[in-house]
Amino acid sequence: MPRPDRLRIATLNTWKNEGEHSARLAAMVAGLRVLAPDVLLLQEVFRAADGAADTGRDLAAALGLALAYAPARAKPRLWHGAPVPSESGLAILVRGEVVSARTLSLPSSPRGGERVALLARLRVDGVDLLAASLHLSHLRDDDAGRREQLRALVSDPFWREPAALRLLGGDCNAPWTTTVFAGLRATLFPLHPAPESAPPTHPVPPREKPGRAIDCLFSLGAPVPPAAHGLALHVAGPDGVWPSDHAAVWADLDLPASLSA
Repeated sequence: MPRPDRLRIATLNTWKNEGEHSARLAAMVAGLRVLAPDVLLLQEVFRAADGAADTGRDLAAALGLALAYAPARAKPRLWHGAPVPSESGLAILVRGEVVSARTLSLPSSPRGGERVALLARLRVDGVDLLAASLHLSHLRDDDAGRREQLRALVSDPFWREPAALRLLGGDCNAPWTTTVFAGLRATLFPLHPAPESAPPTHPVPPREKPGRAIDCLFSLGAPVPPAAHGLALHVAGPDGVWPSDHAAVWADLDLPASLSA
């Protein structure tokens, strides 16, 4: 099978089961079908313990993508008016094959709760990729914790495996200009040319607090200038439903000529 010469990667925080979840899920499916990512990194993936709801499973089925999932932040959440055991996990969807996947525990605190990353080796039309979905601490005063979590992720031996591209992204809960990324700017390379002036990605629509550009995509180890990039799923649908309170961030990457020939 011929290998692709361009790869589209995207990240989206799916906002658990908040709001009109069924309507939002339909809006996510519609928007992601248009976006057509080859690799999709998801955060706050709601999954009820009884299997009655599973955002990652449902999106993968609707989009025809393979799925890797990491459970996280288990607790009762309101679902149809009653508390149900559930998770707010991480997922990676791919147009291709999930070769392997594992959950990496990140430094956490009792105040901030459990934090993990999902690491996956993927294969798209014969091209091997390494990818990680992450969701860093949500505490506004915890830049030090986010920096520690991010450093634990990028130093994992997983990234030393051979691959055409090494990609990570998700909800960093911090803009690129903060100290979260101090000391990592020679290791992490944003997949957009001007992260200092990136448009807000959360909250969408802006509510009681100003929007911030906190949803991120990176290449690891070497810069990979994107062929194109942008936001998606950042407007309400015709029925007035917003897919999430986060925008999706996407980038198109040209694969190395030696791989796409």
